[in-house]
Amino acid sequence: MSAGREQCRGQSLAERLNALFAMVRWRDAHGRQREYSTAEVAKAVTADPSHPATLSRSYLAMLRNGSHTNPTLGVLDGLVKFFDDHREPGAAPITIQSLVAGRDPEDELLREQLASRQVRMIAMRAGAMTPTMREQLLKMIETFDQDAPADPGAQH
Repeated sequence: MSAGREQCRGQSLAERLNALFAMVRWRDAHGRQREYSTAEVAKAVTADPSHPATLSRSYLAMLRNGSHTNPTLGVLDGLVKFFDDHREPGAAPITIQSLVAGRDPEDELLREQLASRQVRMIAMRAGAMTPTMREQLLKMIETFDQDAPADPGAQH
């Protein structure tokens, strides 16, 4: 689990929201990672027609500093959609539940993946291996990933 994800656990809504601001970033023209400002997020959430939320910079600032702690579902939906749309490719999805309850999206992703019997069988076998064997297995999987076609469903 990444350090940013660990920050989200067991904290207040304000702390989890601030962790999202710290974790989800954009690159400037010089390639430097930058944090989205409160005003940028509020403006983007309000401009997005896919949900009904409107959000002022001052209200978002109050959510971030903890003086307001009970946003509407629409506001949460807008915030989650913004951060989920801007997360790094391959990162676990950001959900309302992870923002409100502090549940780790990586745990949810793991649960979804472990629903497959084959994945559970592979995990159980890997759990019985020595650390050296697991390291070798991971290197083999990385090789498979490099050789895999862009669309894994294309060759069925």
